[in-house]
Amino acid sequence: MSGAASATLSTKAVALLAAVAVIGAAGVGGAIAGVGPTGGFDVPFAQQADQTPAPETAVYLRASDSTVEVGETVAYDVVVANASASVGGHVSVVSVDDPEVASITEVSLRRNQSADAADVSIADDGSSANITATPMIADDADSVVVATVTLTGDDVGTTDIGLRVDELSTEAGDAYDVTAASGSEITVEPNPDPALFRLSELNVSRNATPGEPFNLSATVTNDGDLEATQTVRFTLELDGNDTLDDGVVASKDVTLAGHDRQTVTFVGVNVTDVGPGSHAYGVSTENDSATGTLDLESTADPTTGPETAVLLLPSGVPVDGDAPSDVPLDSGDTMVYDVVVVNASAGVGAQDIRLDVDDPTHTTITDASVVGASSDAATEVVFVDDGHAVNVTAALTDTDDNGSVTIATVIFSGHAVGTTDVALQVNALGTEAGTAYNVTAANGTSVTVESDYSGVSTPDDDETEVDDGTVTRDEITQAKYGVPFANLGSETSGEVQAIHNRQPFAGDLAPADVKTRDEISETRYNVSFSELDRQATIEVQNEYDAQFGALPTAPAYTRDDISQTKYDTSFADLDAEQTGEALAIYNRQPLPGDVVLSEIRTRDEITNDRYGQDFIDLSRQTTIDIQNDYDAQFGDADE
Repeated sequence: MSGAASATLSTKAVALLAAVAVIGAAGVGGAIAGVGPTGGFDVPFAQQADQTPAPETAVYLRASDSTVEVGETVAYDVVVANASASVGGHVSVVSVDDPEVASITEVSLRRNQSADAADVSIADDGSSANITATPMIADDADSVVVATVTLTGDDVGTTDIGLRVDELSTEAGDAYDVTAASGSEITVEPNPDPALFRLSELNVSRNATPGEPFNLSATVTNDGDLEATQTVRFTLELDGNDTLDDGVVASKDVTLAGHDRQTVTFVGVNVTDVGPGSHAYGVSTENDSATGTLDLESTADPTTGPETAVLLLPSGVPVDGDAPSDVPLDSGDTMVYDVVVVNASAGVGAQDIRLDVDDPTHTTITDASVVGASSDAATEVVFVDDGHAVNVTAALTDTDDNGSVTIATVIFSGHAVGTTDVALQVNALGTEAGTAYNVTAANGTSVTVESDYSGVSTPDDDETEVDDGTVTRDEITQAKYGVPFANLGSETSGEVQAIHNRQPFAGDLAPADVKTRDEISETRYNVSFSELDRQATIEVQNEYDAQFGALPTAPAYTRDDISQTKYDTSFADLDAEQTGEALAIYNRQPLPGDVVLSEIRTRDEITNDRYGQDFIDLSRQTTIDIQNDYDAQFGDADE
């Protein structure tokens, strides 16, 4: 633009401003015809404008549901809060702060807005939507929905949703005074895991007989988040081909909520035309299957062999004598029991028996031997679970021909005060001629352990208890089991040592009330801790650790941190045993200042490094040593 033209425009601008000033000074009724030599143009008369204020309103986003799962959609309405003069047109922008969490996928205009006058555009990544619409037909109302924006949840998280209103007019075309434009937020949650019915803890009746009803049970756990109903099926191998495709013997529909569990029992199952022997069976759901073996015993046939019974008695107690069969055993001492064939009419030449201790806290089997064995090659004695049970088999034995015949001796060691049952199972028993006996009864016994404690503790392995204000191991042992610490077996010694190291106890908890993990597991689930599934392991480990103080709420290391460091996988992918080990470390936080997470080892790891064994296989003193070394990592140990 030239300088002359600029000067002319400037002069006209000055004249126009002067004219406006004169109009204002003259008031209504005043007039100006023009501004002579300065402007060279006339300014027409103008009356004062109507000063009625614009109606006020606010605009906000209203969510049908502010929480949505990944892949699902949710609608947000654009609402004019006070449409006192109805709504004509509007221009607005809706934006998502984090489009990776949620994105805008659709916008629909409301109130019969003309499609020709509407303009809606959505960004390629769904991060924003520009909305222009005019006119629209809307009744005068307290609030009016002018548009609906649909968002899709894309990833887990929470993000803000912004709202900007650039224009909003009444039905007459006047502008609203928008005092506020309020956005919202959206939370995207993970999709729930579908139901997953997993099987564990299969149990079938022992001593089942062909043609007679028997019971079968299994624990079903829903590892998913959603409730579901599935059919639990029991199948049995019928024709000797070791397959389970012979049909469903029994079935039951089970409904489980997410992460719930139930023991399913098939009572009175009766399978006909199935001969004696071992038969594979299976239990299945839609998601899982498990197998086991059902042993069907032969129906007794008096013609096949002489009848007899087998008893378990304290050594020296006659079968028909007056002495009681339950002779008390002092803790720390041992007692010999005899396996006696009551009525041997042709000697005993072969045997296959098993003894099971119901509660090894009180007693364990420490030795067993066969009577009358001709050679070691024909004899086998196998201990199970550190003396919890023993299997005894022998052949070509030479025993007395008639009457009550002792075929094996077993030595029990007393530990904690109390009584436990010992089951006797006779799998096979033959005469010296090779004829099978018809065993009509196999009776175990009960072993009662009493305390010989005199009130004075005996130091264990030249160690003495230090009076440092904490409860001693003897005091814990006496409170829980009624015996001194020196009289405990290896497993129970380790449990007491672990409790002793974790002092002080939470709250007013007395030593007798502090429970081992096995005690908690038996009370809750009627199984030992090592037999629990993963979820039950977490529950029991947490209950155990809570006895020694509050569980961590915001520790330095998460359960995933520990799992990745020790097992190179996430916590959710650990098996039951690893889950218990990782959670035990997690619950011991905070770790001492000089301890590095990668250096923390489980008791099995320490034991394997030193002795090439598992922790459960150690001797008593070594169990105590390893437990102390394990606890020392967390600043807790018996010095």
